[in-house]
Parts: sequence; C-alpha cells; structure tokens
Amino acid sequence: MDPNHRTNRAVAGLAAALLSCLLTATAACAAPGATGGGSPDPTPSGDSRRYGHAELEAAAARISAYLQREHPDHYAGIVLDPAGPAVIVYRRASAELDTALRRRFADVPLKLRDAPHAARELDALAERIRGDAEHWRRRGITITSVAARPDGTAVEVGTREVAKATAELPKRYGEAPLRVIGANPTLLTPSP
Repeated sequence: MDPNHRTNRAVAGLAAALLSCLLTATAACAAPGATGGGSPDPTPSGDSRRYGHAELEAAAARISAYLQREHPDHYAGIVLDPAGPAVIVYRRASAELDTALRRRFADVPLKLRDAPHAARELDALAERIRGDAEHWRRRGITITSVAARPDGTAVEVGTREVAKATAELPKRYGEAPLRVIGANPTLLTPSP
C-alpha cells in the first residue's frame, strides 16, 4: 500500500475522532465566558426535552454544515453543552446570523457564544502550521497536533517542546492566535 494513502487514511480517521471530540467538548472548552467574548447566553432556545445525546450530535452536525456554508466569516465552532442538553454555537457577533440560526433551528436548544475568530481564519493558520512541520522539526520542535479551537480563540499546537515552541512560533506567525500545549506524538494505526 502507498505510504501516502496510509497517511491520508490515518489523518481522515484522526479528523473524524477530532470532530467527535469537538462535538462532545470538555467543560473547559464550553464553560460560560471561556471565549473571553461577550456575555454567555444562559438559557438555551428550543425544546431541550426532545433531545438526547445522539439527537444533539445530529443537530450539531446540521447546524455546523449550515453555518460553514451560509456564514463562514462568522462561524467559529460548535460543541455540545456538558452541563445539559444544548448545542453551543461559537460565532463572531452577528445579529443576522443569530436570527437566521434561531429561525432555521427553532426546535434545537441553542446557546450562542461570542468568538474572536472564525473557523475559516483559524483553519487557514492551522493548515499553514501543518505545512511548516518539517521546518519546525529541523529546528528541534516536533509538532504533534494542530487544531483550531471550536470556541474560536486560537489554534492549539501540540508539542513536547512547549517552552521552545512558545518562544519560536510567534517569530514565524506574528500575532497569530496560538496556544502551545504539551502533547506527545500519537501513533496512528491505519485501517486494514
């Protein structure tokens, strides 16, 4: 089997696992005020009694697809609220988006949160960092993970060389919203 095909399949599997993780994000990611943005929307819209975990995941996927297609300059990310049955939507403030979202998904329990950056912006930065992995490896920094945070605050860059990466990455990416975290390499086992 071609090694690039294996890598692509492994990356696709990792992306699917990451999406699942993002949809069931930790309380730290989805905590009110975690974005540093405006005040949190304390009460979800919609009827939360109708939604179990699977239904919320399906609704979150539909909402995410809609926002990526119709509001890409505002949409940052989406997670399930760990505190109760609701979908938390992180977006750059937009009354038009909020109205459209509540109208189109009126039955879904939604909580809207402000985000400083759109996913499109963070994804472009994440792709640039991934493309620079060899550059960083030659400088003694092994990038083990790169992911845009669903709350729109930053691109998380995982490495074992946290202090060095924290000092060096801004030299290449300037004032880009980066968050360097400690992360060991993940061994990906390709599917048969």
